[in-house]
Amino acid sequence: MYNILKSEHNIPCICDNFPDPLHARRDIWVPHIRSVAEKQEDPLNIILVGHSSGAQAALRYAELYEVHGIVLVSSTYTDLGDAHERASGYYPQKKADGEETNPYLFDEMKKNCKNWQQFHSDDDPFIPLKEAERIRDVLGLTDTYHMLPGRSHFFEFDEALLDAVLSLC
Repeated sequence: MYNILKSEHNIPCICDNFPDPLHARRDIWVPHIRSVAEKQEDPLNIILVGHSSGAQAALRYAELYEVHGIVLVSSTYTDLGDAHERASGYYPQKKADGEETNPYLFDEMKKNCKNWQQFHSDDDPFIPLKEAERIRDVLGLTDTYHMLPGRSHFFEFDEALLDAVLSLC
């Protein structure tokens, strides 16, 4: 998608290697995204495309910073009971008394980003559909949520994702 956006549509793009790729920790990824955004001509006029852990980073980025748009691909609401995911710092946790720590700040996300697109597949081997639907519901993405059957975890290029990014430009 990067090459198509850049060469065929002349849209400035950054496809950066993230630090800490194995653990994808929030306290490293969100500041990294911010440092890249701040180098742009207009840091408010960016579109984040976040896939899997990158979707979590985009959500948490939008809690803090304004962006033009976000495309979420294979996003999840919970850590799915996985200790490695839990350690990344993205997900809310329930304490023994039922109180939630590290909650999502969805009102801030909606205030900081007015343009959302979300994609998920019915056969994602890692993230159940109900997880994406929960994100959809709390963000109110009824018109911009796309459940595309048979796309797995979106490992392959998908024209629908390209169209979504172009619709935000």
